[in-house]
Amino acid sequence: MSDVIVFKGAISFPITLDPTVWVFDDRKFDLREYVEENESVEQKQSKYLQGTGTQWDKELREGSEPPSERKTMAQERKVLEGDYGIRLDPFITIAEPLPEVTHVRLHREDQDPVELPLAEARRAILQFAKDGKPIREKGPVYFYLPETLLAKESPIDGITMMEFINSK
Repeated sequence: MSDVIVFKGAISFPITLDPTVWVFDDRKFDLREYVEENESVEQKQSKYLQGTGTQWDKELREGSEPPSERKTMAQERKVLEGDYGIRLDPFITIAEPLPEVTHVRLHREDQDPVELPLAEARRAILQFAKDGKPIREKGPVYFYLPETLLAKESPIDGITMMEFINSK
């Protein structure tokens, strides 16, 4: 199993991704919260109103306080326990695919490659941590499109390289 993912093909800047350092990246997000956030509109609105009301009551009783820049121990511990993902689009943007690129071929360890349109790949979410630990088995990342993540379908795994191609 590879610990990194190489970008190659019709791109201006070949890059190598190391998912083990993304735990320190501010762009990461908790996948459990992502799934919860994409619940039905009524459920979201109800939670929002309840949370707003609770915050309003708290500030009336205790007064408001400026936001703290320091993370609490609970927040720091949460980083060690969560399932985390990061969007693929910023990395594709940095690699600068050439104008003729139409598809991305995901090369996988001991499996057939998967080919996706570039627009679909830009929407992808890469899960890099499960229960706060790097993904080792069939890793280093699990590749999800948002709808597959929400439907709890199996991810594309074992990715070793992303090749940017013109598939005509």
